[in-house]
Amino acid sequence: MLNHPLTKALSLVWKLLTVLILPIIMVIYVEVVDSYFGPFVFSDLDQGKNLHKWGIIGIYLTFLLCWNRLNPHVISALKKMEY
Repeated sequence: MLNHPLTKALSLVWKLLTVLILPIIMVIYVEVVDSYFGPFVFSDLDQGKNLHKWGIIGIYLTFLLCWNRLNPHVISALKKMEY
């Protein structure tokens, strides 16, 4: 399975996305909150209210749910790319 170097690389990126998306979510969250609700920086998120932290956890868990649902389809598409 997945012996072609390109499909191996794409599979690795797909799997690493579950970990690498968290900093991306944080950066986007800080930018969105900053643009809509006034000055907001990462230190506010780090030392601020738990509501912001729960929001990020909720977004991350939603992403993981979507990733889990899409994983069989992505793996199937990667396997089809080999042929």
